[in-house]
Amino acid sequence: MVTTHQIRNVLRVYGNQLKRRNTLVQETLEPDRMYKDRVDISAEARHRQALNKMSQRVISQIPVPSDHVQVMETGGGAPGNGRGEAD
Repeated sequence: MVTTHQIRNVLRVYGNQLKRRNTLVQETLEPDRMYKDRVDISAEARHRQALNKMSQRVISQIPVPSDHVQVMETGGGAPGNGRGEAD
């Protein structure tokens, strides 16, 4: 014979499982609700970003003359404060 207590326990556990499943389904169907902030990048910003990446790649592939590297490493060059102006 099944007691009332056992039936109540089964119904309570089943209800808890349904709640958990419902929560998981909502989280997988609506992932945007998990995050409060959402960032959309405009087409113009994406275009600028792509141009910046391409220009950085091109600049990194340009060979630098060896005498230019030596000047940069030693800190030499024209006298002044580094901005093309005299102190």
